[in-house]
Amino acid sequence: MKITWLGQSGFLIESAGHRLLIDPFMSDIVEQKQGLKRLRAFPLSIAELRPNTVFITHNHLDHFDPIALLHIHQMYPEARIAGPESVMQKAREMNFNEAVLVSMPKGRLSKLGPFTLRSTPAYHSDPYAVGCVLEAEGKIIYMSGDTLLTDTLVEEVTRLCPQPVDVAFIVINGRLGNMNSTEALHVVSQLKPALSIPMHYGMFAENTADPYVFAKACDEIGLANKVLTLGEAYVV
Repeated sequence: MKITWLGQSGFLIESAGHRLLIDPFMSDIVEQKQGLKRLRAFPLSIAELRPNTVFITHNHLDHFDPIALLHIHQMYPEARIAGPESVMQKAREMNFNEAVLVSMPKGRLSKLGPFTLRSTPAYHSDPYAVGCVLEAEGKIIYMSGDTLLTDTLVEEVTRLCPQPVDVAFIVINGRLGNMNSTEALHVVSQLKPALSIPMHYGMFAENTADPYVFAKACDEIGLANKVLTLGEAYVV
């Protein structure tokens, strides 16, 4: 299974010929609407994505990018678009083909190609926001999505994991309703994944964090970790 980081919380995950795209933020929509200029260009073209499924964790512009997702849907009209209710509502407002929409509220399990995907709780300003647990090739991948740390988060995620987590992708920016590095460390220290990878940083000067602070903290307690570069692929 190959996982390519596309910036922010965007990933392309490839397994058994299936391509799962998560939270592709490609455009300048945040600058248009909120005045925050992106610092990094999206590392792939839409033509290079070739998704079979697009999973959107929630309806915020750096996750549900309406400019990018419209082009993706037009170029790949048979690709399924999965996500919680806020994503389904927005997709319907944009007149996406109802036949490809897959509702994924918290706790829902869906089979998407070779992936078994379970939507996990996320505590964010979009009340419908989710993370996910992906199972493929005998491996378990946890994507936190945008979320705060709560007293119940780790227990709820653990309950949805059929086996120990192999790789955890964890939000660290610490602003606008997200965990910071210390809180992210608490989560991974409880989940005990074989590898922890920070995400959701480096896109906007006003909303970022140093991933190496998280990496150093992991090192200090003996947790394996990796900081990806933009466009880098990691093979699980």
